[in-house]
Amino acid sequence: MEQKKQNPKAEDETQIVSRRIQRISLHITPIPRPLHDHDSNLEPAKYFAIVEAIGAVDISLGIKLGVQYSLWGGSVINLGTKKHKDKYFEKIDSLEYPGCFAMTELHHGSNVQGIQTVATFDPITDEFTINTPNDGAIKWWIGNAAVHGKFASVFAKLMLPTHDAKGVSDMGVHAFIVPLRDLKTHQALPGIEIHDCGHKVGLNGVDNGALRFTSVRIPRDNLLNRFGDVSRDGKYTSSLPTINKRFAATLGELVGGRVGLASSSVGVLKIANTIAIRYSLLRQQFGPPKQPEISILDYQSQQHKLMPMLASTYAFHFATVYLVDIYSQMKITHNEQLVGDVHALSAGIKAYVTSYTAKSLSVCREACGGHGYAAVNRFGTLRNDHDIFQTFEGDNTVLLQQVAADLLKQYKEKFQGGTLAVTWNYLRESMNTYLSQPNPVTSRWEGAEHLQDPKFQLDAFRYRTSRLLQSAAVRLRKHSKILGGFGAWNRCLNHLLTLAESHIESVILAKFIEAVEKCPDPNSQAALKLVCDLYALNRIWNDIGTYRNVDYVAPNKAKAIHKLTDYLSFQVRNIAKELVDAFDLPDHVTRAPIAMQSEAYAQYKQYVGF
Repeated sequence: MEQKKQNPKAEDETQIVSRRIQRISLHITPIPRPLHDHDSNLEPAKYFAIVEAIGAVDISLGIKLGVQYSLWGGSVINLGTKKHKDKYFEKIDSLEYPGCFAMTELHHGSNVQGIQTVATFDPITDEFTINTPNDGAIKWWIGNAAVHGKFASVFAKLMLPTHDAKGVSDMGVHAFIVPLRDLKTHQALPGIEIHDCGHKVGLNGVDNGALRFTSVRIPRDNLLNRFGDVSRDGKYTSSLPTINKRFAATLGELVGGRVGLASSSVGVLKIANTIAIRYSLLRQQFGPPKQPEISILDYQSQQHKLMPMLASTYAFHFATVYLVDIYSQMKITHNEQLVGDVHALSAGIKAYVTSYTAKSLSVCREACGGHGYAAVNRFGTLRNDHDIFQTFEGDNTVLLQQVAADLLKQYKEKFQGGTLAVTWNYLRESMNTYLSQPNPVTSRWEGAEHLQDPKFQLDAFRYRTSRLLQSAAVRLRKHSKILGGFGAWNRCLNHLLTLAESHIESVILAKFIEAVEKCPDPNSQAALKLVCDLYALNRIWNDIGTYRNVDYVAPNKAKAIHKLTDYLSFQVRNIAKELVDAFDLPDHVTRAPIAMQSEAYAQYKQYVGF
């Protein structure tokens, strides 16, 4: 047994984290039980709202909560069976059993099927033996492991003894509950070596650790056996016939983490918008001769930086609300079609939103000038803490490939008469609608009424996606004849990533348009319509080359789109204060002096000692 720099106060720190989370939970009634089988489709929404709220104050604490409930707890509940729920649920829920999610290894992250940790069944003792066969198999970046974790869901290849020359049979990756530390002394258990992964770019409130297992024995019952089980005599049974199907089912049950990250990333973007826009309204620089200085948000350049971002934040909000809703429905109905839809959509929205937020945090910092560089104004911390959102719960480039693969599958189903998933409904319509030559009349329409028509906007997004989809299918078919499937995919990879992003943008816009149409208050609806138009036309303008190349948009229309986008940014600037106020983030949550709603400069001076 070895543990590097074991903290003698670890138990006290565990209790401190527990009390913090419990105190925050007490302010929300009724208190949701994050791990329950949801008897109401509102339960996941409550949980994700709590995680977003906590992350607004401290992203590290929000991530630790997510590891405890969504990953460690979620794996036990979703991959285990009744015996596991009966034994572990209450103590995970009360934080008596803080735990980890041990999937990633030093040599393998995205390729989970390539992990090398092994769990070999011993029929004599009725136990599994967990081993790290080489340094590349050391579990790495495991949240909650370095200090607080007492248990881990360890993902390993399940090996069964056989009577042939090999001696063992590999049944694929399964999850196992492995105790890490003594419940009383908090010392690492025999055969378990724990190290801290060290200081990180951000999120240093999360204790990421590395784990090595040497002949660690656990009872057979510690196999999380929802999708595959081992009997006392070593026989393997599963309702799913292949390793790949069992693996897909296992990962499919863990999409809640992606849903939560997408929601939390939008929360971070709301904070950044609030700080940058409130400061931009406060800050005054230059002005007409012999007249007062003007707010920097009155400059077109500042509007260009921040107003489309604010529009995107609203778009992402409604998209993630929809994602949480269908995730909740999936948890209740277990509808197979909905499961596939949630899996692809959660991958795409998580990837798209977190990448956008990461870039936007730097834009917000720059938009606030020198004062944006002050640590107290939070952009640096938010940027560093959020940066890893692009990598954990699935690397964004890998996730977008999943979306592209699913789109190609849906495209194939379309021409074989199959049933399409909910989010892909627009492919039900004839592809000829989108792939025929653009109408030379409508391609020249440039009136504001036309450009602000939701049908034009959504058709433009879907036209681009459909062309990308069809051309990707053609290219893959051509290259696979020479390069094979893997080589063809790699040859077309950038094309496929663009396809996935285009599709996700189409879904986001569709949900924004729906939200505007359903808004019951006329004044709020008018404001949201302005914001939605800005989101749509800014995205079209950002990819205007694609539309020009196929003559979907004539030169005069492109110019009109650009001009209207600038005007919409100006109009949204006039209601920017109300739009960020609607996020309902109080000063004690934003915690940036330059964003205070009263006496901002006075509080900033006080911070540095005046």
